[in-house]
Amino acid sequence: MTETIIRIQSIELEGFKNIQKGIIDLVGYRQKNYYSGKSDIVGIYGQNGSGKTTIIDAFRLFKIIASGEKLPGDIKNYIHELEDKATLKFVFYVEEKDMKFLVYYEFSLRRKDDGAQLYNEKISYSQVDENNKKRKIDIIEYDIDSALSSILPKLRYTELTRNNKENEFNLEVSKRLSIKEKTSFIFTDSLEEIFKSNSANLDYYYIINAIKRFARVNLFVITNEHSASISLNFMPLSFRMENKDGVTSGDIEINLLGTSNIDKTSYDIAVSIIKQLNVVLSTIIPNLQLEINNLGNEISKTGEEMIRIQLLSIKKDIRIPLKYESEGIKKIISILSTLISMFNNPSICLIVDELDAGIFEYLLGELLKIIEQEGKGQFIFTSHNLRALEMLRKDSLVFSTANPQNRFIRITNIKSNNNLRNVYLRGVDLGGLNECIYEETNSFEIAHAFRKAGEVFGRK
Repeated sequence: MTETIIRIQSIELEGFKNIQKGIIDLVGYRQKNYYSGKSDIVGIYGQNGSGKTTIIDAFRLFKIIASGEKLPGDIKNYIHELEDKATLKFVFYVEEKDMKFLVYYEFSLRRKDDGAQLYNEKISYSQVDENNKKRKIDIIEYDIDSALSSILPKLRYTELTRNNKENEFNLEVSKRLSIKEKTSFIFTDSLEEIFKSNSANLDYYYIINAIKRFARVNLFVITNEHSASISLNFMPLSFRMENKDGVTSGDIEINLLGTSNIDKTSYDIAVSIIKQLNVVLSTIIPNLQLEINNLGNEISKTGEEMIRIQLLSIKKDIRIPLKYESEGIKKIISILSTLISMFNNPSICLIVDELDAGIFEYLLGELLKIIEQEGKGQFIFTSHNLRALEMLRKDSLVFSTANPQNRFIRITNIKSNNNLRNVYLRGVDLGGLNECIYEETNSFEIAHAFRKAGEVFGRK
């Protein structure tokens, strides 16, 4: 069976965290070349606090919602302080055999009591042919305040309940459960089954199921919390594995300070991950290999048989605990399995915050160049290291601005002999771009502030 190909095309944020308005369109979407068979890379650069990490948080929230998981406990903090609601809009390209769609999914959050709620969702699609996309069709819209019916448009409600009156009850129950459990309504298993039973138009079921599966097993979002775990000497090994039973993805967290006890299933996955990583690792970091030291079985407090392990690094036959390697090496190791999967699979999207943290500048540039030239999946990252500006295509780079109403721009009118890094730094120093990309700082004021701050605990 041919695997469904799903590619992110666009993300638009309104009132989300520190972004009042921000749009990032991938190059293929703007050119109506939704899937070229090659990798898509988007590097996001900009001043601290200008919205780069907010994009990562938006994708993480989408993954949570589209996977059918509960909203984060701090969801109220996701709404911009000057706004009452936040709206996130995503566009995807979906292809399987001769079926090609653009899928549009959006959801809105609003403040409620001491928290926030997911009060509106909508998913639509348009078919794509050789000439252009066709008319957009609304599959379903959910509005928590709607008293007319459980779902909109009314036509869809009628279609789902006409020949199955039990669905009137099922839809209402699904809606109430999603409110109580603080989950998506559109991506609940029960709604999926209702659409699956509607033989009149299985495209609706297929599209909802495809986006849900993408969020669960093919979208990887590596946040700063991931890197923080490494700093605390816990190694989260992100992975995606395929076998005859299907696809497995997620994280296995291993304690680097001592030993870890993991179950047999996790141990088998970890062994496979290390085997995969060793194929690539020594080409990135010369002479480095990994090994799982199996220290035997133990019985947990719940009576489950566990395997006690320790992660080792090997250089020229010298074995040492992995905890003694640098932060940069540990970060590469933690995401390398998903990097390999993204490189080889056009349906996988890997999103990484602060990709450059601890990674040597030249190596970073080489990795990005290889992924852009020979990879198949999608890679979205934020970074402070400007090496990518010299290695990637100009249209693969997006810059955050100081304007919360227009948070992201691309630098245009770049000639082939221009160095984008120099153009960007000149824009920081002198301006001249469509938006201000750096809120000015003054070195003399900074130095004065340091001296003054020193007086707080020093002599007057």
